[in-house]
Amino acid sequence: MAPATAPPPPPSDAGTSLRAASWVVYDLANTIYAAAVTYLFTPYFTETFAGTLDARTSLGVTTTVSMLLAGLLSPLLGALADRTGRTRTLLTLATLGNVAMMLAWGLGGSAAQLLAGLFVANVTYQSALTFYNVLLPSVAPPARQGWLSGIGTGVGYFGNIVVLVALLLVPPAGFGEAPAYLAFGGAAFLLFALPCLVLVRDRRPIEPGPLGPALRASWRGLGTTLRELPRHRALLWFLLGNFCVVDVMNTAVQFFGDYVKDAFAAPFAAGSLRWFGLEFGPGARSMVAFLGLLGLVFSGLAFGFGVLVARWTDRHALAVLRASALALGLALAGGAWFGGGDTAAFTGTLVLGGALGMAGVWTAGRKLLLQLAPRERIGEFFGLYGITVKVSVVGSAVYGVIADHWGSRTALLAQCAPLLLGIACLAMVRMPRSGAATRP
Repeated sequence: MAPATAPPPPPSDAGTSLRAASWVVYDLANTIYAAAVTYLFTPYFTETFAGTLDARTSLGVTTTVSMLLAGLLSPLLGALADRTGRTRTLLTLATLGNVAMMLAWGLGGSAAQLLAGLFVANVTYQSALTFYNVLLPSVAPPARQGWLSGIGTGVGYFGNIVVLVALLLVPPAGFGEAPAYLAFGGAAFLLFALPCLVLVRDRRPIEPGPLGPALRASWRGLGTTLRELPRHRALLWFLLGNFCVVDVMNTAVQFFGDYVKDAFAAPFAAGSLRWFGLEFGPGARSMVAFLGLLGLVFSGLAFGFGVLVARWTDRHALAVLRASALALGLALAGGAWFGGGDTAAFTGTLVLGGALGMAGVWTAGRKLLLQLAPRERIGEFFGLYGITVKVSVVGSAVYGVIADHWGSRTALLAQCAPLLLGIACLAMVRMPRSGAATRP
């Protein structure tokens, strides 16, 4: 029987260029959510509820459980996309779920309500990423997938800039005004996501079928994939290493704003906080402004790094991933050492190292998965890849507990343990000579 969908057109087709641009813009859209959680939701929650509960612990545990659920769903959702061809529909549903939670945050609420919203938002956001990644082969040929992934990563950091410029142009008096800005972020997410949701579809030659049988087949396929994974040694080491490295990044994204607010609280209160000649403190610029400026520097650097490593990723994806993990180590060490002290050194280590590390990991990870996974099962293995980028089983909860009991600096240093383990796993990855997908 002939496939129900046509094969993709040649890469030079004008429609392909438009679809590729729409795919890239979605990376901008979904980064708005991550920026909102980092710079607004987490500092707002810890400041508002610090006196009534262990706020960081509550945030960390909620994030861990939600990421665990998203990670467990990810292989199933990837396999479902492989068997139904309805990737765009599934991406749209997940995106709308996330946007709805951000809009609901605009109403405020109790700690339990906000945490419930965070749980749903994390699950829908991470589920959407699975479908989004599956669409990459439909908008770029293999030789340009690393390049397009890097462009998407770089442009995605403009999502941070959308949030941060809004904070600096219309600054809130404090984090207590965050709900209105969170709702604005939800509207911006939907606006920038629309081109991808309308124009990009899964162009692989898939014969669609009913969802029920596809769901059961997906569960069976997941079991088969897990059993066969040890036979794909390079892919196994990559997934383990990526799990550890991205666990650290998920934690950093969650708590960056809260860490900066806590580390520099004393110099801010004393009026001695300065950053490249700018003063922050009572009677001067707010802590929100300080955090916003650091975020803008981070986003600008991440955009530049994403573009710079894009073409290198097509040739040396594994080297980019390893170098990026080392840059994250610099960020952790510098952030702990200079937090609350020299703001220039803090910027040159935690902000610069973190920007290079995050841009490189997101760019190289998608390309490396495509190089190592069997082409006919890309969706299933992107599902397993989704576990490594979604399941923050240890990082967020550990950070929250340690920060509430022993301080933020100790919690940051504790992230060195999973990072070193991830670097060791990545050192075990060996690329196939041809660059083709591994075979058992």
